Amino acid sequence: MSLSAVGISHHTAPIAIRERLAFAAENLPEALKSLAATPEVEGCAIISTCNRTEIYASSRKPITRLITDWLHDWHQLSPGQFQEHLYHLEQSAGIFHLMKVVCGADSMVVGEPQIGGQVKQAWQLAREIGTLDSKLDRMFQHAFAGSKRVRSETPIGQNPVTLPFASLRLARQIYGSLDRLRVLMIGAGEMIEECAVHYRDNGIETLSIANRSVGRAQELAGKLQADAHTLEDLPKLLPEHDLILACTGSKTPILTRAMFAAAIARRRHRPMFALDLSVPRNIEPQCSELSDLFLYTIDDLHAIVESGQKQRMAALHKAMEIIESEVTAFERWLRLQSTNTTLKDLRQRAQLERDQLLEQALKDLAGGHDAEAVVRRLSHRLVNRLLHAPSIRLRQAAESDDEALLEAARFYFLDHD
Repeated sequence: MSLSAVGISHHTAPIAIRERLAFAAENLPEALKSLAATPEVEGCAIISTCNRTEIYASSRKPITRLITDWLHDWHQLSPGQFQEHLYHLEQSAGIFHLMKVVCGADSMVVGEPQIGGQVKQAWQLAREIGTLDSKLDRMFQHAFAGSKRVRSETPIGQNPVTLPFASLRLARQIYGSLDRLRVLMIGAGEMIEECAVHYRDNGIETLSIANRSVGRAQELAGKLQADAHTLEDLPKLLPEHDLILACTGSKTPILTRAMFAAAIARRRHRPMFALDLSVPRNIEPQCSELSDLFLYTIDDLHAIVESGQKQRMAALHKAMEIIESEVTAFERWLRLQSTNTTLKDLRQRAQLERDQLLEQALKDLAGGHDAEAVVRRLSHRLVNRLLHAPSIRLRQAAESDDEALLEAARFYFLDHD
């Protein structure tokens, strides 16, 4: 039994190449059926995200070359076109890699939780389509259990390692629950969009976008089901929001101390939280003097992120130890499955020999043969048949001086009392 994995990720290729080997969600069922129909493939699953495409398969022997050829053919690429960007893993290496992926240890942002859900979706789809065999199915379930151990026994996903993550961590420290938090985002660039998506994913429902170009604000607001405004609306908007995030290309401050003082007064001194992610700064530094305003700059967030990265990397060592122990446990299960198959075949063969000889003995008894003679002949023939093949193998082992095989035979078949 062999488990094989072929993949490409952000570690091995830029997005321009990764997207050439990615699978659209609507095409995955057809792709799974195609791969499963390939000779020698007994089970398969495909993981396809923006950062990685990975194929896992079970077979009688290693088939990474076959999977690589199928992957290129499916995407209508020249044979081996992206071979240098692919990694090929067999047995324990593939199992180890899958567990790293599921717990976020292989992610661009170490410890991020989204990949675990994406892998589970890939596993569930393969189950629904019917392309998983029992061993591959067990491997994925073992990976999920290992990931759960990593996340419960290490802090790999607990510390902020992105600016949006760090900003929400600070917001929770100030406000506690984020359910009713009203967020105003000033700007409409990449960082604002990244933060807005992260906030939406974490349950913040009230978002407003203010930008110098109202068209761009409306475009981004449309994606996020947010309200769009111009910068002229800021004096009116400030008192209505709890968290203010500014990130524009302005060379001079957009938000002044006077504007925040007026907003705080209108809020009856309910606290406000402001994040200035711009360089040069969009919020006057003097705003930090206001007692009901918590003001953080991009340097403050970077310090939090750097600390979080150090803590996650420290947790990574413990995570690898857990993964190694889980891989060892899964390999033990695989060996037991292999042994169970051998024992099943051995027992079936012995039962077949017994049934054939028993049928002949019953015929002899029905024909009037002496019962004792029939039973003796039955036992003699049964012993000879069961030991015929092993006897030949042991003679061959003796002739070739295969002491290991001879010792194994003595260990398993002779009485050690």
